[in-house]
Amino acid sequence: MRILVLIAIGLLLYVIISNLLRKNRPATPPKSITEKMVKCEHCGLHILQQEAIQSEDHFYCSQEHLEAHRRSE
Repeated sequence: MRILVLIAIGLLLYVIISNLLRKNRPATPPKSITEKMVKCEHCGLHILQQEAIQSEDHFYCSQEHLEAHRRSE
């Protein structure tokens, strides 16, 4: 009977200590991926720079907006 009580106390201590150690472990922050957003010169839509069409220092969301902006100048 004493052995069962000692085993139960040992298991209880193990569970408590493992929970405390798990809580004290620093959480690893998720890796954030940042991508630059640019504004279409024609319509003002914000899109990812890698998806934009660039002409000189200006960005456009589509080829049509690039051409429309050139015609309006």
